[in-house]
Amino acid sequence: MARDIRRSALQRIAALSATGPSTPFDKSDLDRLCRAAPSHVHSLPSINGYHTSAQRFEVGHIPMTIREYDVLLALCNAAPALRSTQSAQKLARHLIPYLLDAHIQAFAPSPFFRKIEPSPTESLGYHVTAALLSLGVHHADVQQTVSDNIVVFLNACAHATESVSQADEDGPAALEDAIRTATITTALLGFLDAASAQADFWRSGGRLGLINRLRDLLSQPFLVAVEAAFSTIRNSHSHDKSIKEWKRWMRHYEDIGKPLGAMLLQRSFMWLLVAATSLLVAEDDALRRSHVLDIIMSGVGLRRPLTAKSSEADFRSVELYATVAIDQMNYLESSADFDSLSPAKQKLAFAVKACALISYLNASSLNEEAADSEVLMAWLEDTLGDSSSMADEELASAVLKSLALLCRVSSSYAINVSRLLPRFIVQGGVKRHTVMIASKCLAFVLQMLSKDAVITTLYTLGNVLSPGSQRPTTNGLNGDSRHDTQDVSHIYAGRPSTGSSLSLLASGEEESAIVQGNVVQAICEIAGACKDEKITGLAQSMLAQKIVKFTSLIDPRIITGASALALTGGQPEFRYLLKRYAAVTHDAVAEDKESILFAIMKARSYISANVRRDSPLYDIYLEHLLDGIISQGDAHSHPSHHAKESDIELAAREIAQLLPPLAVFMSANDLAFDSATDDDTHTMLRDAWFNIVVHGFTPSTDRGKQYMKELRIMAIHSPPLVLENRGEQDESDIELNPILRRGESSDRESLHKKHLSEQIPTRSSEIRGLSYRKVIFLQAAYLVESLRADSGDCTKALSYFLEPSMRRGDVSRTMDGIMNAVIDRYLKKTLLASNPTFSAQYAANQLARILCGCCHRIERVQQAAFGCADRLIREIPSALCQRSSLFALLELLSLMWSSCLEAETDRYEPRTTFESIRGNVAVELSDDYHFRHQTLEGLHQKARIWLTNAINVAPADVKGLLQTYLSEFDDEGTYGHMSLGRSFAVEIGSMIPATDQRLSSLDILGDCPINTASDFMAQYTKRQEYRYSEALPDHSLEWLSFMRLDRRSSFLPASDNDSADALTALSHIERRILSRKATLLSDVRDILRRAAALLCRSEDDECSIVHYLVSIPFAMFTKQSIKLGVSLWLGVLNENPRMEPRILAEIAQQWEFSVQRKLGLFNPAITSPDPFFLREEFAPSDNAALAKRKQHIHNLLAPHTRLLQFFSSHYNATRLGNPDTHHIFLRLLDITLDAVKHSTPHPMAREIRFQTVLLGLKVLKTSTTIGEIAQWRLKDLILSAGLSWFNDAPRWSFGSNNLQLKTEIRLISDVMAALKGTANIGAQAVGSIKSLVSKEKLLQLLLENEQSRLYVWVHPLDEPPKSHLTFLHTSKNTLEAAIQPLVRTAWAESPSLAVHLTTRFQYPRIHKEVRWLLLNFTAKAATEPEALAVLIDGSLLEDVSFQLKYLLFWAPVNPITAVTYFLPTYRNHPYLIQYAMRALESHSVDVTFFYVPQIVQTLRYDALGYVERYILETAQFSQLFAHQIIWNMKANAYKDDESLIPDAIKPTLDKVMGHMIDSFAVEDREFYEREFAFFDEVTGISGKLKPLIKKSKPEKKQKIEEELRKITVEVGVYLPSNPEGVVIGIDRKSGKPLQSHAKAPFMATFRIKKNRSAPEEEGEEGAGVEVVTARDAVQDMTVEVWQSAIFKVGDDCRQDVLALQMVAAFRGIFHSVGLDVFVFPYRVTATAPGCGVIDVLPNSISRDMLGREAVNGLYDYFVSKYGNEDSLRFQQARNNFVKSMAAYSVISFLLQFKDRHNGNIMIDDAGHILHIDFGFCFDIAPGGIKFERAPFKLTSEMLSVMGGSPEHQSFKWFEELCIKAFLASRQYTDKLSQIVLLMIDSGLPCFKPESVKHFKERFVLEKNDREAAEFMKDLIKKSHASYSTGFYDQFQLFTNGIPY
Repeated sequence: MARDIRRSALQRIAALSATGPSTPFDKSDLDRLCRAAPSHVHSLPSINGYHTSAQRFEVGHIPMTIREYDVLLALCNAAPALRSTQSAQKLARHLIPYLLDAHIQAFAPSPFFRKIEPSPTESLGYHVTAALLSLGVHHADVQQTVSDNIVVFLNACAHATESVSQADEDGPAALEDAIRTATITTALLGFLDAASAQADFWRSGGRLGLINRLRDLLSQPFLVAVEAAFSTIRNSHSHDKSIKEWKRWMRHYEDIGKPLGAMLLQRSFMWLLVAATSLLVAEDDALRRSHVLDIIMSGVGLRRPLTAKSSEADFRSVELYATVAIDQMNYLESSADFDSLSPAKQKLAFAVKACALISYLNASSLNEEAADSEVLMAWLEDTLGDSSSMADEELASAVLKSLALLCRVSSSYAINVSRLLPRFIVQGGVKRHTVMIASKCLAFVLQMLSKDAVITTLYTLGNVLSPGSQRPTTNGLNGDSRHDTQDVSHIYAGRPSTGSSLSLLASGEEESAIVQGNVVQAICEIAGACKDEKITGLAQSMLAQKIVKFTSLIDPRIITGASALALTGGQPEFRYLLKRYAAVTHDAVAEDKESILFAIMKARSYISANVRRDSPLYDIYLEHLLDGIISQGDAHSHPSHHAKESDIELAAREIAQLLPPLAVFMSANDLAFDSATDDDTHTMLRDAWFNIVVHGFTPSTDRGKQYMKELRIMAIHSPPLVLENRGEQDESDIELNPILRRGESSDRESLHKKHLSEQIPTRSSEIRGLSYRKVIFLQAAYLVESLRADSGDCTKALSYFLEPSMRRGDVSRTMDGIMNAVIDRYLKKTLLASNPTFSAQYAANQLARILCGCCHRIERVQQAAFGCADRLIREIPSALCQRSSLFALLELLSLMWSSCLEAETDRYEPRTTFESIRGNVAVELSDDYHFRHQTLEGLHQKARIWLTNAINVAPADVKGLLQTYLSEFDDEGTYGHMSLGRSFAVEIGSMIPATDQRLSSLDILGDCPINTASDFMAQYTKRQEYRYSEALPDHSLEWLSFMRLDRRSSFLPASDNDSADALTALSHIERRILSRKATLLSDVRDILRRAAALLCRSEDDECSIVHYLVSIPFAMFTKQSIKLGVSLWLGVLNENPRMEPRILAEIAQQWEFSVQRKLGLFNPAITSPDPFFLREEFAPSDNAALAKRKQHIHNLLAPHTRLLQFFSSHYNATRLGNPDTHHIFLRLLDITLDAVKHSTPHPMAREIRFQTVLLGLKVLKTSTTIGEIAQWRLKDLILSAGLSWFNDAPRWSFGSNNLQLKTEIRLISDVMAALKGTANIGAQAVGSIKSLVSKEKLLQLLLENEQSRLYVWVHPLDEPPKSHLTFLHTSKNTLEAAIQPLVRTAWAESPSLAVHLTTRFQYPRIHKEVRWLLLNFTAKAATEPEALAVLIDGSLLEDVSFQLKYLLFWAPVNPITAVTYFLPTYRNHPYLIQYAMRALESHSVDVTFFYVPQIVQTLRYDALGYVERYILETAQFSQLFAHQIIWNMKANAYKDDESLIPDAIKPTLDKVMGHMIDSFAVEDREFYEREFAFFDEVTGISGKLKPLIKKSKPEKKQKIEEELRKITVEVGVYLPSNPEGVVIGIDRKSGKPLQSHAKAPFMATFRIKKNRSAPEEEGEEGAGVEVVTARDAVQDMTVEVWQSAIFKVGDDCRQDVLALQMVAAFRGIFHSVGLDVFVFPYRVTATAPGCGVIDVLPNSISRDMLGREAVNGLYDYFVSKYGNEDSLRFQQARNNFVKSMAAYSVISFLLQFKDRHNGNIMIDDAGHILHIDFGFCFDIAPGGIKFERAPFKLTSEMLSVMGGSPEHQSFKWFEELCIKAFLASRQYTDKLSQIVLLMIDSGLPCFKPESVKHFKERFVLEKNDREAAEFMKDLIKKSHASYSTGFYDQFQLFTNGIPY
């Protein structure tokens, strides 16, 4: 033991010294070790390879102690790791004497030498040689020295052998010679083994010389002398110690299979020969890893010809090596018969022979002339025929592989070898390992032949398995017999080996296998080696067919052999094999063939362990296992047909056979957490468990106990028997599952109930009343979950409460009992504290998962989870004292609070999935906000109880965890650090534990609460101190460490100093931000914190650092950077108050810079334009883009919002302080208020703008030190800033953030209160200074109006008590009277303000007053486009004359208003027409493109040709515009569909069309002709269909497809309804005739390539926003889609065009306010009279088609498609339905859509409702009779989808969205009316003289916003209560067969 410790220590010291820092050898531990093992004198340089004895003192004569040996061994082991050449030289000089004297080395007597393997002399020779060779390999300067001394050593050995071999004495002298010879022999053994392991030390010539020397050394006389010496020692009777020691060593060598003698020497020499020849054919590295024969067979690692080393294989070398091999073979043949040798010597002889064969093969492959292959073939054939030789695995392996490789040397041998090897395989007595090699070699040879040869060989082998070829064979058992000789692996001594020493490693099992077993193995190996699926399939089929056709002894081998092939074969063969396994298992079970059953189980287990998830066989095999279990037993249709117990027993035994393989499979492929597991697989797994229980595999039965291990593994890796999606189902399938009915009988039912009652005794009464099926289900649930709980997981049982039947009744109560039992088992194991898997940490993880269940969207799951959590925390209080569970609970509180907050922040788009990385929790919640509130309340109450108990149990630890939780935060939320979890943590952390006797004994003093909050926060503060280190000095290298110098070398410029100071770091990080380089906020945060810390403790001014502390956050100008800045500024102000003026001045200056640079609030990119100025799209509502836009604007405004909060707070804190501070605020307000007047009018900026006004009013009120004029000026600025908000049209909101609106409502109240507080300032006129009373009153009235409008938007359904609202004017008359005198005040402030008063207050007197101002001061309003509507007011009145000259520079109106100025009512006034032209031309063609139908209609009134000119000019640069104009002109040229009655406008249209086409450039004309020719071809199909109108649909479809095949798609053509995309292909089989009595409409599908809608540019959030400007690649911005279109001929589509144009306009209005509703204005284009193309709505189905598919109602359809109301998919679909229903309801009312039967209502895949076919709108109805008197269609089935009750949340959302959509639309009544007005003369049937008037009346503009909301609410009630809707649906059913 002591010696082992010393040896290990010495080796560790040597290794550390060798690999440690480079220190001189003389000072290293290696030198000290060398001195501990002195070699007495250093070797002197050799002369011609010899040393004279006079020159050297021989160390070998001094006996070596065990200590010296251990030191020497440590030095040798450290040699390969030496780095220094000098050290290598010195170590080599120290080791060489030991090598030179290794053959004469004496050893001091010590028992420890006996433990050295295999003997001290050989070990010494091996390790010293290996060390020297390693030094020579790694250090070129040492190589020659080592090489020379090896020659000296060999010469010394040769000299010694000569004297020994010549001696011929008896007696003591003979014994001495024998000992000397034995010493030389063992030393040479060590040297040879080391040399063969590192033969690459020598080059080719050196190896050749070495082989020659050793060949001479190992001469015949010497070998005879060696044998004689060991014989002498063996037979000696001397009592000399040395003789006894040698006898002991000889016995030891015999015991380890290496008898000392000449044969052992020859084997080691032949190893060296193999190494030398192998290095000529293979690379060094490859030989270190693999056998040389394997390398040659694989072809990987061979030396390439014509390389630098390839020339080493010259003829002379190869010839010598071949000669040596021949000599050895001759020597072996001439020696005594092998059978007479001892087994150990015989094995050595076989090893020598193997080496000789390998060496000769290497030589033959290098040069066949030098080594004749015929000679080798003869040797191999002879050996192959010798059964005793082939019994040796090493020799057999060499022979077989050499035979295979010889075929590569000369392919003529292949046929012969392909016959020899099968004969060898089928002969008896061959070991399995040898058969395996023979099979691989046979496969290798067969690859050189044809595939037919392979097949023939397989059949040949297969025939041996036929019954006729049976013969007596010996039976053998599988076993391991180790081939434990000194193989080549030991000589490498832990380092990579080179050469053949490893390649000769022989391993394998010795067994006596029967011939048929060998044949099976051979077939498998051949098929596997071929790697050909067909060959594998053939072999697999052969073996499968042989199963149970032979003796039961061979069947197991065939079964297991076939499984080895199964994974590489094809799927049909695999299925066939599995089928055979199933059949054989069935028979074997019936006949009790245990060996067969064991083999099949082994085979299946092999497949289970090796089949991979990505294999095509995976699903097949899993299905085989599961189906094998499920298929056992029968389902009886009637309980009276009882299953026989014997049948059940047999079925159970068959199931038992599948359990171990299935357990192996599931442990390798965890199905419990495999997201790829589909529903079918889960269903099969579930049914398998049911059948397992049916057949008695339960904990109470013997069968269940026998297979409990397998069942437990299966349970661990099984998903629960009820998955999450079961919660989406409405009905339970337990009673319908046929598996649960198996084995049903009264006796078995009683038995199962008894077993279940034993397991759940508390629910015995409930169990008695359960059906058989439910009992089986519950037993299966208990089995799976109890076994899972035994393994450490008790949480999966909660999912069973998702099963619909679990929500009530006896089943639910029984499941409660099972849940309790599962928890009991888990608690029992945990409380035993004997298994680490059941520790408190693991229990905490379980608790965390259960806590997630407490927030489940289904109430029953919540109840069960709360019960489990209660028990777990009660029994294991420490489970909640762990980070995982405590953080999970706190994070769940925060998540639930966030989910409830969304009811205010994003009302109509409830997020369902909430997750926290910190808490490692995720929950899916219902969209029912009321239920979310209940869940939060319940969790909060329980959390208080649980944590109170935890605090009582472990107060210090829990509070410590709470402090850790508080230390980590996420400040990305909109509301900063607001988090219920964090607030709750502070509250709980402040509690006095009940177990604290001292503190809990304190008396409460009055109402003063006593808690430990101070102590809790003190500890928290202490912990924070070590989170951030102290500030660094000014000059510190650590400042630069924050710059991540290792990531970017160019981050900072080079500095002459070794360290840069703080200013340098700060200035460079600012420069980096301003240059737009990517900069992480974390880097900025770290360095700014250091700067702030420096300022906190500095006594100097530190002006520059203050500058950077402020400027860097402003340079980034993001929400996060400003928040960080404010935090740091406040910290410095509070810690070092003297810094306040400088910091505040710097902040004010940077604010001013942000105004100048137009950042944030002042960014002109934040706009809220009139939707009619924007491009209108025919596309579905894009609510995702709206959300993105909303977040973008929030991010832009957030920095100024945070800064304003800082200013407001700091002003209140310091207003009576330094007067300079007050002046800073005054200057800041002066600049800001002036800039606010021109800042963004976006609704989301409302808050910040009025916050600015409020701050100004606070400052004004307290500015008592400034003069009256200054006060007046400041107030005037404030009032102007406040009034500037009203310079634009009224705005609602953007998005559905009610909290934001409530904030703004309160803010407006605060502003009005502040106005009252400053009413006395500026109230009196003083000299030239006017009174501000009227201006203040105007602002007050406007604020009241804004507040009342926002109140309606926030509370559209009812008006809550306005507790903090104070409206002075409630009636219309008083309000009108109050506003009218202030109109001129508004005009003086801004004409835009006055103009928009008419929009806010639609009173005649207000309108008249504003118009008078416009008539008299026209020029002042020229920048306000909306002023024209007031001035002209729908027609050119007589009082308007000279004012029109200002139109020459008037701001352009929107396109549709501009087009109306061409109407006759404006009398073609030149100024007005020119203005209209200029306005149209100011807009992009993308915007005006939308109004093509209206522009064409104005040609009716174009007497002066302005419209024609606009059309022609626009057509020049927009071909798409030109084409749309042409199609529209063609569609309007005739009044009838048959083109018989021309319209009055036709001549004008023809003229304009002709001019347009003539003006086309050549390429434009070619494009026009291609496009129109293509479209005419497509629409022409309708004409060709007319003769087939009476034919069947298949005939018409065939005709359409025939015509589609004729169409050639030209480059660039497009569908008129899809001008944005190019047609690149047609689905020629998509043609479909549509229903029509006299026309031939059809549908076809086209491949369209269009540009992706580019993501909205985020713009600049600030000058230093964190972005990376470089992009890796340019994304492909095109997308290809299939688009179906309907082509109509004979139907006027123009009315659909107008209706959808209006829908698209409404879409734009809804988008402008971010309203979360949905419409899909699909495209319809009228292309000719009665012709048009209509886009088909994708992924949608009409309501009448649902009726034809036997769906009972819309609600049933939603349930069948999306799951029940608890499912997230249903809730999302319902939400989509509500949004689309709201939008279409409002639009349907306003446009008076009729004919709303179920054929015209679609439902898309997402649940949206969509309206199509608008043939009846405005003032017409089907048949002229208005059946549909309801405002819009709202049926009971629609109400059912929206919750089924007017009180349901979804229906209330529908009402709210309807009202908001209506309110948003009212503002644009005039513009919408203009779209209609321009089409009045088009001849569309939907119009009557009063249509426009009626359209406007439906907007009830005479009502205020609250009245309009009530009006829409009444419309909803009328629509729901209307009988006319149902009557019309019945009418459609009877007349047209349309279901409802």
